[in-house]
Amino acid sequence: MPRRDGISLIARGPELGALRETFARAAGGQAGAVLLGGDAGVGKSRLLAELLDTADATVLTGRCLDVGEGGLPYLPFVEALSRLDRSLLESRPVLGRLLPGIAAGEPDTGDQASERLRMFDAVHGLLHTLSRERPVMLALEDLHWADASTRDLVLFLLSRLGAQRLLVIATYRTDDLHRRHPLWPLLAELTRLAAVTRVELAPFGRADAIAFVSAIAGGELPADGIEAVAERAQGNAFFCEELIAAHRSGTAATSGLADLLLARTERLGPDAQRVVRTVSGAGYTVPDATLRQVSEMDENRLEEALREALRHNVLVADDDGYAFRHALLREAVYEDLLPGERVRLHAGYARVAAAEGTAAALAYHSFRSHDLPTALAASVRAAARAEQMRAPGEALQHLEQALQLWEVVPEPDKLTETDEITLLHRASVLAGAAGEPERSVGFARSAVAKADLGDDPETSAAARHQLAVGLKTFGTLGEEMSAVAEQAWDLVRDRPPSTTRAEILALLARRWIWTSHENIDVPALYSYAEQAMADARQVGADAVEVDVLVTLGVFAEWEGRTGEAIRIGQEAVRRAAAIGAVEAELRARHNLAVHYAVEGRFPEAIRTGEENCRRGEEIGLAWGDQIMHSRADLVYLLYLTGHWDKALTTAELPAAPRLPWARVSGETLHVLTGRGRFEDAERLAERILELAPDARTKVVVDLAMAEAAVLRSSYDEAVARARDALDGLTAPARPALIDAVWATTVALSALADKAHTGGTRDIAAGAELYAEAASYRGRLHDTHSAETRILSARMDAELSRLRGHDDPDLWQVTLDRAADVPYWQAMASHRLAAALLAAGEREEAEAPLRAAYETATRLGAVPLRDAVVALARRARLAVGAPVADDVLTPRERSVLELVAAGLTNKQIGARLYISEKTASVHLSRVMGKLSVTSRAEAVAVAHRRGLLPDTPTR
Repeated sequence: MPRRDGISLIARGPELGALRETFARAAGGQAGAVLLGGDAGVGKSRLLAELLDTADATVLTGRCLDVGEGGLPYLPFVEALSRLDRSLLESRPVLGRLLPGIAAGEPDTGDQASERLRMFDAVHGLLHTLSRERPVMLALEDLHWADASTRDLVLFLLSRLGAQRLLVIATYRTDDLHRRHPLWPLLAELTRLAAVTRVELAPFGRADAIAFVSAIAGGELPADGIEAVAERAQGNAFFCEELIAAHRSGTAATSGLADLLLARTERLGPDAQRVVRTVSGAGYTVPDATLRQVSEMDENRLEEALREALRHNVLVADDDGYAFRHALLREAVYEDLLPGERVRLHAGYARVAAAEGTAAALAYHSFRSHDLPTALAASVRAAARAEQMRAPGEALQHLEQALQLWEVVPEPDKLTETDEITLLHRASVLAGAAGEPERSVGFARSAVAKADLGDDPETSAAARHQLAVGLKTFGTLGEEMSAVAEQAWDLVRDRPPSTTRAEILALLARRWIWTSHENIDVPALYSYAEQAMADARQVGADAVEVDVLVTLGVFAEWEGRTGEAIRIGQEAVRRAAAIGAVEAELRARHNLAVHYAVEGRFPEAIRTGEENCRRGEEIGLAWGDQIMHSRADLVYLLYLTGHWDKALTTAELPAAPRLPWARVSGETLHVLTGRGRFEDAERLAERILELAPDARTKVVVDLAMAEAAVLRSSYDEAVARARDALDGLTAPARPALIDAVWATTVALSALADKAHTGGTRDIAAGAELYAEAASYRGRLHDTHSAETRILSARMDAELSRLRGHDDPDLWQVTLDRAADVPYWQAMASHRLAAALLAAGEREEAEAPLRAAYETATRLGAVPLRDAVVALARRARLAVGAPVADDVLTPRERSVLELVAAGLTNKQIGARLYISEKTASVHLSRVMGKLSVTSRAEAVAVAHRRGLLPDTPTR
């Protein structure tokens, strides 16, 4: 059920399922209780509301209020029971002691224990009576504020749960339960009861938080804004909503959120508040010794203050020191500090950091305390230290701060012993390593502009080389890359050999990256490679020499010498690892995996890709260009080889920057569509294109969604998406032939299916698409890859099927070539069986049909499995266990058959002797059962699933 604002429940499926199971048992006569805990705002009430709104039960709800231990006894029970019919309550006079307005009926005996027991028993009896007529759900919210009497009544009721049709659900805030909170003993007692289940509702994970924020924002936030809100809220649903509201109002945080958070600290005593404010200035976990120095408090006072802050769950402690329970709470406290108070705090932390020699902390606190020269020098040192620790993201942050201070600090070059161009170059390299190519290009452009103000051509050339490297990631900026590379070469062409000159020559040897294939001069590329190798050897640039070796391996693959390419790649990996040339090592191993895949040695390609991803993580380059491509290729190879579950888990990158996440996630779309998870695929595709709207990513998405459209029998959509993919191949300088062949194959399959189910046989459109793919074959270098060979055979077979011939021999060729690609092999087996059946060879069709069924079942490829079952049913062949997909009633099937024959609802009604309205109702039910939205789609899906007899083709 959606909320009042229309947002459906997100990411709480397992918890909601558990609650519904518990209620189902209670409705069957096995009473139970659930203690639902979680931090304030995490979504307990939302989850409870979802359950209450969908349960067929008598629902009684009441909540506790924060009025102290002594006030408003039994408040949630008073609120819950007061909603019942008055006569029902008056039948138990003792309830008059509990409910206002109900006469007690009997005098008080004066024995308080006895009177309370009678009242408790009356409540228990009332709920038992109600549950005889209908299951009862009693919801008690905010039990952390319950008074002692309420807690006693809860214990009484839950300890007497038995055969009643009753479910009690009590919610409480875990972050309000300090160590001495009175609810702890009750929770401990209740948890021991067999009928009681305790559920802790955790904050959203990153992916779920992003989905929640995206749904709440309703398109008002850009992708990076959605991620920022999700990160700051740390999975808390209420904080997500408040931060979105803050965005709408243009403030850092809404007053409601700030007030809620600060209210937690205002309960503390003065010393505890002082400690909390001191910790807020740190920005990280504060070691005990640091806190003692900065707070300047007496040791005993400090420890008592810390105990109080910990007891009230404002701070948490671990072996490293003290931190806030939630980052937003720290932000609220920090924002509440007076300006002078902040400066003094940061100055105190800076003194400690200087004494300890921790550059990162010194850079942060010096900047915040306005000591800018110290902040600049410390930022440069901190960046160097982070680079040594293989932490490019952290190093980049420090360099950004240094660059921010460069113009405002006197003599920055003397202070830091470096120059601004060097810092900009390093920042560009680090941004690329951190998976942020746009920022990498931005820093590189600034470095070029600064370098051109000087008179050193080598420096200007090096800056342009880095800019070209940054532009390479996008793959669609060929003209600019070409211009930048040529400018770099012009600057050093007539200069003596140097590392910079060798690097530029090595880059020019790879100019196929930005040059259209019609214009590639392969002998010129060899010449650049040879010059780069000679320069590198002369100046001892070993890393450049290895990089050129990798390029020579690419040339060998182009020329069909894949075995030689593999040997070159293996040698390049060994040499790069031996000299510590990590970038060259990653490129060499990535290309080696590609060479293995081209030759069809998929297990070796997967193993090499996995090794490269591990190596990238080890050296802090997990999000760089090479590892991004390695991981995306790895997911794709796992899809090809039928390891679909592993493909999905390999693509789970919760902490990845947006471009690597989008590129890698795009490869999982093939798995999702193959398994029939079309809605998941659509949502993911939309998200991917939000984060990475580049041409390469769009081609991947269009291909996958074209496949999905075929499987959903949306043939025109499939052709359109395949056409989009083909059109998208004109954007990159080096499109992949496999994409052209794949898109054409999918489009031909859609056209053939459309014709087979009674649509127009558009042979001309198919021939045009086939000719376009053939034109790519003549222009691109990857004609001999294993995947291209498989898809080329399938493309020929699909064209034959579209023309009405459906040649079994062509499908047999596809089947033979796809021996190592299970899903494609199963698709070919299915098509081969269909072709054999059409040719009257029923016995020969049984084996490929059974093989297709077994593979589709193993992969979880539900649409293909359904198509195989439908074909077997029509041919009266047994391929495996029956699939329960005949969901239509005889009347619904009759209506659908007449729809397939082209009759209107009025004509169907006349034919079946029912009204036009009744025919429409039957058709609506059919469409709902088949999960379609149109008459044509209903016919197509029913035919594919074998729910209709074959429709003659036109």
